Amino acid sequence: MQNPQYKITEEQQRAELTSRIPPIVNVNILVQKEGKLLLGKKYEKDIPYWLTPGGRMKWTETPEETAMRILKTETPGLTASVKKLISVVSDKGWDYRAHGVTIYYLCDYISGEPRPNEQLQEFTWMSREEFISNQNIYNLDQYLAKEIDVAIRGMNISEDEILVEVDKNDIALGSLTKKEAHRSPERFHRSAHLMVFTSKGDVVLQQRNHNKMTAPGKWDMAGGHQVLGQSIEQCAASELAEELGITIPLQFIRKGLYQDEFQSEFYYLYAGISDGPFGFDKNEVAQVKVFNCKQLLNKGCPEATEVLPHVYAYLDELRSFWEPLTLSDTIP
Repeated sequence: MQNPQYKITEEQQRAELTSRIPPIVNVNILVQKEGKLLLGKKYEKDIPYWLTPGGRMKWTETPEETAMRILKTETPGLTASVKKLISVVSDKGWDYRAHGVTIYYLCDYISGEPRPNEQLQEFTWMSREEFISNQNIYNLDQYLAKEIDVAIRGMNISEDEILVEVDKNDIALGSLTKKEAHRSPERFHRSAHLMVFTSKGDVVLQQRNHNKMTAPGKWDMAGGHQVLGQSIEQCAASELAEELGITIPLQFIRKGLYQDEFQSEFYYLYAGISDGPFGFDKNEVAQVKVFNCKQLLNKGCPEATEVLPHVYAYLDELRSFWEPLTLSDTIP
């Protein structure tokens, strides 16, 4: 259904509130880095305690926009992407100021360290065990420990992952979930496609985990969707780390638009060279394997029928990239 995009004034918003008293809406962010959670220290009546960064949602914002603002204002110096919704809970009885609803988002660390500020005077990264056992953590945050565990394990496979939404000209608009992106060709999103070759000109492919919603068990190049808070370059680097366990320079090849009855996706094609070693997130990838490009194009590999069609198209398109590498051993 097309969003009518009603324009609500502040006067209209205030008028709607005169006949009811809604709860306050809060947004909290849980930034994870290598399995540890970022917590900030705050003082309440001179008593220090640790809590997840968060704040009130403005009436002009979406929850995702609030999460991005919180990242900027309460964790300055840190860069992270907003990955997915964890939970929505009532804080009735937990907050002495007002009754509210708190929306928790899981964020994935990209770079930097947060600087102390007016809201949070100190920061620390806590392991799961420290998070559960620490007596000076805001109880409502601690109450969500199990949900946080589930969210982190499924961080890259959930249909609730929050992506960057763009218009038909590839200009950023805001956000949408992966589920929404894959159900409406009228809404556009972005992804990075990463063709990695060895120094001898073989191609490195990953077998999609069997729990994937689309093409489970099929062989594919590395790649993934741009999530909220990432640039497309950061998306490419993040997907390489998750799916192949490597960090390498990438050459941008081109941008394209893929559309079908379910989705509209701007994809950014990159190519790079690596001999590994390769590692991967087992929630994302079943295994990684190196294939001879010519054998694969000639369907001479046992796995050839399980390789996704766009991989063959990219191999053919990128001959000028990988074919010279196959000759390197023969050059005096």
